[in-house]
Amino acid sequence: MDAVGAAIVYQLLGLTWLGLGQVAAAVAIAIFGYRESNATWLRTASLGALIVLLLLLPQILLIAKQPPNAAVIDGVLLNDAAADRLLSGHDPYLGDYLNTPMRAFYLSDVPVNFGLVRFVYMPGMALLDVPIRLLHSDRANFSWLFVPGLAGLVAAAWSLGRRRVESEAAIIAVTLSPLFQLDYLYLLNDLFFLAPALAGVGLLRRGRPGPAGAMFGLSLAMKQHAVLFLPLLAYYAWTHLDRRELARFAGAGAAVVAVLVLPFVVWDPRAFITGTAAFFYGSGVDSYPVRGVGLQGLLLRAGIILNRWESFPSAQFQLPLLLVVLALAFRDLRRRWTWSHLWAWMGVEAIVIFAFGRVLSPNYLDLVAAFFFLALMSALVGEAPVDTVAGNVDRAASRGGPVEVPAEGDPGHLPAV
Repeated sequence: MDAVGAAIVYQLLGLTWLGLGQVAAAVAIAIFGYRESNATWLRTASLGALIVLLLLLPQILLIAKQPPNAAVIDGVLLNDAAADRLLSGHDPYLGDYLNTPMRAFYLSDVPVNFGLVRFVYMPGMALLDVPIRLLHSDRANFSWLFVPGLAGLVAAAWSLGRRRVESEAAIIAVTLSPLFQLDYLYLLNDLFFLAPALAGVGLLRRGRPGPAGAMFGLSLAMKQHAVLFLPLLAYYAWTHLDRRELARFAGAGAAVVAVLVLPFVVWDPRAFITGTAAFFYGSGVDSYPVRGVGLQGLLLRAGIILNRWESFPSAQFQLPLLLVVLALAFRDLRRRWTWSHLWAWMGVEAIVIFAFGRVLSPNYLDLVAAFFFLALMSALVGEAPVDTVAGNVDRAASRGGPVEVPAEGDPGHLPAV
């Protein structure tokens, strides 16, 4: 599927034969370099080659082919405009974006579009874009950040594993999914919050709570979706970390959020909350329009909801169901902790949040799929190497929490209890 997507990109760019040759090479690498090879170094190198051929090179070509001041996609244009406002000393959350390139992008979407009204991302996105906008070039936009962003996501996914096979599985689950390829080539910016969040999980698994907390704080500063990680990973921290580690974890996360987010809250609290929170639950032409195949989208198609901007009590569905899911997740994880179960419950949690919200975009479905893919891969390759088992047992026993049990029959692991 990724090969087909890459071939389409090359065809659109008028490079059909180059694309077919590159795609054929990718398929050969997948089969002979990864699937059939017994050499560890060759398998790892093959994954890197697949990411370069199917994701990185097509993306670089797409970005390089952009015309000056290209009206590419709202996530790029809005972050560029917000970064420009920061550089001019203005609050990006205050005022509309009618007189920006966003207007050209949304010209065909009538009567209005939410993207013209306010900055809807967390401030980390605009701050990340500031160095690009300092170049003052008509070709320098947020899309170029997707090149190093992919490298960051790959490194974060690799860090999830405690053994090479587990790291390889995590990279496959996160980056070599056709859904992710679509998100990446369309310049959907979820990778900028997902990379630090996954890195935080990897650091937690390595017993480094301070840096892990900082990564989660950075993830929260990038995009609101990072809150999906908080309930279950807070439960993990509470049941697996001692008091000093827990304090370092929470303190580092709070410090990063305080540095990156708090100044914008203080600058104009009402504008910040309206753009990042109330925007998703409000109604009217200045709020997120209903779209996708979630509950509200289905009701809109059925004529029960009359238009895309009609109000709907989303929180009254999301909150009770979320509490039920978290209660079941805590009960399950307390009985037997495994990372595969945690990822699976995060997938269920994401379904509840997105399916009953105002919008169910393809990138939201990709995030749900990534959680379930990680759960499947984690279950297939096994978890918890020997050197961490004893510490987990002692800590969990001292706190009365769950014991992280290694997978049965996994080489280098203790037998399952």
